[in-house]
Amino acid sequence: MRPLWLCAVLALALVAPLRADEPKKAGAAKADLKTYQVPYRLTKTQHILVRAKLNGKGPFNFILDTGAPALFVATKAAKKAGVDPGKDGWGAFDKFEIEGGLPVPRAKGRIEDPFQLEGMNGLGLAGVELHGMIGYNLLARYRVEIDLTKDKMTWTELDFDPPAPKGLDGGKGGLPELNAIGSLMKGLGGLLGRARPEVVARGFLGLELAESDGKVTVCKVLEKGPADRAGVKAGDRVTHFDGDKVESGAGLLKLAVSLTAGKDVKLTVVRGGKSQDVTVKAGEGL
Repeated sequence: MRPLWLCAVLALALVAPLRADEPKKAGAAKADLKTYQVPYRLTKTQHILVRAKLNGKGPFNFILDTGAPALFVATKAAKKAGVDPGKDGWGAFDKFEIEGGLPVPRAKGRIEDPFQLEGMNGLGLAGVELHGMIGYNLLARYRVEIDLTKDKMTWTELDFDPPAPKGLDGGKGGLPELNAIGSLMKGLGGLLGRARPEVVARGFLGLELAESDGKVTVCKVLEKGPADRAGVKAGDRVTHFDGDKVESGAGLLKLAVSLTAGKDVKLTVVRGGKSQDVTVKAGEGL
């Protein structure tokens, strides 16, 4: 039976970090190397998107961009987090946590609105409002493993402190011509009536599931979580999600991806050979 963790929509709200099997460096204890399972999704433009909280505020949407030299945070998001840029354009975040329980120490980023984000948000190209980019100097601290057939990436801490990015002065980054393009695209989005999607908390049910021979079974229920309060039991086999037939774990993921906090979802489960419906009110994930 193959374990299946569904990201924040169905899995536990807080997942403890896993431990890797290889040492962080020679002589280090194996347990020193921390690994995290980070939920992600692809935007309409096929960018990898993760969600994060800044100083406890959010969630905010960030795309991964190895071409960006640093962490970039939109001015509006930084303001909500209570961080103002210094004279050099940089800001420090006391707490920067990526969904999946991954805390980023010493998180420092450029607080500005790059033309790429202004343009994409102005025309609604990504399908969601973007609040920043996670660039090289943060990504290089981790070994990031991505399987695009799954809903989570594996981030493993590395004993590597990348050099500070060069060429980012106190002014707005990028060429003036490119920044003008971003403003133009933003203006066009307004004329075309493109509304920025509201950022809502992702829902979760509090279930650990397993799949075998096309059957999806509840392995564990989070105590006092939404599914537990609704009466879902370990051993229940999930056959339908809001009336749609569940034929695999991947299929269930597709059905649950739009689940939001506070929404009622009807699960049809088989228990003791009998089928029954259980209505669960989704809790609030990250």
